[in-house]
Amino acid sequence: MLMDLVYNPTAGSFHEGRLAALIEAFRLHNIDARPVATAIGSVALSANADCVCVHGGDGTLRDTVQALRARASSVPLCIAPAGTINLVARELGYAKDPTKLAGQIRAAWDRGPQSWTRSPLYRLGDTPIVSCMSVGPDSAAVAGIKPALKRRIGRYAYVVSAMRQMYRWQRQPMALTGELADGTPFACEAEMMILSRGALYAGPFRLSPAAGLRSDSVELITIRRSTRFSAMAFSAAAAVRLPVGKLGLCEIRSVRRISFEETVIPLQIDGDIMPYGTGSIAPSGLNLTYCI
Repeated sequence: MLMDLVYNPTAGSFHEGRLAALIEAFRLHNIDARPVATAIGSVALSANADCVCVHGGDGTLRDTVQALRARASSVPLCIAPAGTINLVARELGYAKDPTKLAGQIRAAWDRGPQSWTRSPLYRLGDTPIVSCMSVGPDSAAVAGIKPALKRRIGRYAYVVSAMRQMYRWQRQPMALTGELADGTPFACEAEMMILSRGALYAGPFRLSPAAGLRSDSVELITIRRSTRFSAMAFSAAAAVRLPVGKLGLCEIRSVRRISFEETVIPLQIDGDIMPYGTGSIAPSGLNLTYCI
């Protein structure tokens, strides 16, 4: 079994020792893992790998899917968690320990593709969305994270940046239109938008009970007026796992297509800030396959 083991050498969470431990763990399970370092804006994957393992977070996974292009439907993926939050790896249950992870992937490979997880891929324009997207206070907080602080305290850098946003609160009404999962058109206005592709958001939090990587639709969570109070109430309820939709703190829709107007607030996809203004989100016609 030949594997491309993709990793980001500039990521704050990257450690050469862990990469070496992964390669050795895979070797002991008869998996030839060949390291592939990412470069700015590209991943030079080989053409003959049986599968691709992403050693990183959701952003590195997205970049790998982007590099695969049409091959994303035919090349199995797996994840060696190493990012800040790792939403996809968390949902699928990939182990952090190299030995356990190699055993998981070997066992899944031996079971065969009929047991693997298939996930319809959505895109914003040409950019894949593997876990989540947002526009509003959440994305402004991501944009405000200091890289040095993130390297020191990891995910808690998001908390620090979110607290800073309280002093320079940004609000912008957005007009959203699209198609619900059942084909019905919809239109709404919002000052905060979250697209949950997977079951989890911002760590262990589940905003919609219908969200999941296996679903044919995505969950759209909107807040019409994103004040400091409404955002704090929403975040607090999500943190203690209360049903944010039933409490009236947001509106939740299962959708297949979304279009939105130009935004002045930064937009984040899979934890990274993207240079987008207006946009349309829709199924790509491809299905990712996770070997697990």
